[in-house]
Amino acid sequence: MKRIYGAALLLLAILGCGGNPYGYARYYVPLDEEEAYAAEAIEPPYTDVVRDPSGFADALIGWFGVVREVVPQEDGSVLLRMSQRPHIERHLCSERSESSCRVTVSERDAGPFSVRVRLRPGPDTEGANRVQRESLIKVYGRPNGDYDSTGGPFLSVDYYRHWPRGQYLDTTAQALMRR
Repeated sequence: MKRIYGAALLLLAILGCGGNPYGYARYYVPLDEEEAYAAEAIEPPYTDVVRDPSGFADALIGWFGVVREVVPQEDGSVLLRMSQRPHIERHLCSERSESSCRVTVSERDAGPFSVRVRLRPGPDTEGANRVQRESLIKVYGRPNGDYDSTGGPFLSVDYYRHWPRGQYLDTTAQALMRR
């Protein structure tokens, strides 16, 4: 009986924890479907891309952005207006365990940029954890040469990853977290 009970608890723990889509780790861990994009992507300075988007037209850019506005489009996609936030390599953690770590970006807004994406149905489009203002998005895309109404570049997106509000940190949390 103890053996069955122990096996059931182990199975529940495995099923309950599952894969962690929000990357609770000290350093960034791409999802399986994200790995090829992460391996190819570069993270050029924001000002370089604004100055010369055509110079990066053939490069896959990997940028983190905090959503400022979600604008539904007639074709079912959404326009996301975001502020580019540099990624902090060593994530902030509240305890020694990796499960207390959160993906961390700079509190400093490098500048605006916009993307048009077709959100994945389910958690990205419904409920409290949907893509909305203050969500964090990592996009892998290329500048298409256009600028949005704020003067930021438009990126054509190949892949995105989403963190709802409360599932990531910015550097303003440094005083409260261990590193």
